[in-house]
Amino acid sequence: MTINVKKVLQNGLVTIIVSALLFGMLMLTETYKTVTISKFILPQPIYGKHDKNGFQKSPTFLENKTKISEAPKDAKLILYWIPSSSGFDYFGLKRYHTSFEGLKCPVGNCKVTEDKSAAYDADAIIFMGRALGKKPEKRNPKTRWIWTNHESPCHTYLSNDWTFNWTMTYRMDSDIYSPYGFPLLDKNHDEAKKRDFLSVARSKTKLAAWAVSNCNAPSQRMEYVKELQKYMSVDIYGGCGPFKCGRDREAKCDDMFNKTYKFYLSFENSFATDYVTEKLYKILPLDVIPVTRSGANYTRLGIPPSWHIDTHDFKSPKELAHRLKELDKDDVEYAKLLQSKAGIQVSYWIRAYCNICAKLHSPTEPVKSYSAQDIRSWYGTCKPPDDLRFMTRSRRSIEDNFIM
Repeated sequence: MTINVKKVLQNGLVTIIVSALLFGMLMLTETYKTVTISKFILPQPIYGKHDKNGFQKSPTFLENKTKISEAPKDAKLILYWIPSSSGFDYFGLKRYHTSFEGLKCPVGNCKVTEDKSAAYDADAIIFMGRALGKKPEKRNPKTRWIWTNHESPCHTYLSNDWTFNWTMTYRMDSDIYSPYGFPLLDKNHDEAKKRDFLSVARSKTKLAAWAVSNCNAPSQRMEYVKELQKYMSVDIYGGCGPFKCGRDREAKCDDMFNKTYKFYLSFENSFATDYVTEKLYKILPLDVIPVTRSGANYTRLGIPPSWHIDTHDFKSPKELAHRLKELDKDDVEYAKLLQSKAGIQVSYWIRAYCNICAKLHSPTEPVKSYSAQDIRSWYGTCKPPDDLRFMTRSRRSIEDNFIM
């Protein structure tokens, strides 16, 4: 009797242990399934060593990463449909396409390739905006075709013979949200605020800088700056101004902007929904206050008013100049602006690729299909600038006709 009771107890104990293990595994599986991208924060590189697109050349990631070679058997295959032209490098993608290994995504069992022969077997194909190239010869109905584009509608063309399943752009209502950057305050923000920003303010020797090579942009930013220069000093670098700062010396130029100037003009070439480029993101981490001009709602994009000065808050360039010159004379007030954005870091743009992997593994992801016309209608058109009232009526009419 004693032996039988002992055996029963042993069997019961084993059953309890096995059940507990199975329950634990089930809970881990369900937790894995419900991880959301919003909780994911990529290690945040600062724009200290960025390439011509404003993205860091050698991003560093967490060490405990899963390599593609170790991916599970059900890993999803993502094909970058890069045109054959050797000179084409969308956002530095040829350098970074293998970095999916290091993204440490919540759902990360994906791998990537540039091998076009894998088109039919791929789970997703990413087509690059204005350089779509020739279509795959045969389309697998199970393969998600993704249209990715980071140009404004002014510089976007899409022929009628294309159909896609997902969109991946800087617009927040894209299927995969992929802005030029994800600005965040790092965990050391409070400590960073303790810096002596008053000394930083007093060390500045010049008022405002602007680096630009497109002198005839649809946003008519050059016209705005010419008016602004009537009331304050703006040093223009690049092809549109007398000051030179070549792309091969960009890191040194940014260091010079950081140490010398109080303001930097982060003016976009086009006015469009959510269109904010590296012109802002590469300046945010620096000891410079960006002056922004675009058609975007910056607060909606996670950029609070305390981080920048928006031209749309002023009735004219003259009024803007008055405010900037006020701040130039008030080092204490200017130092407060620098302090408000102390510790800002800008995450690497490729963070959005985690969303693709998660979507490919989601059994509830709805089936979508967008014709070229659907995408054109959604992407919209560029907005005409709404802050050129200082120009004469006849000249505005000529410029408006040029934009349309």
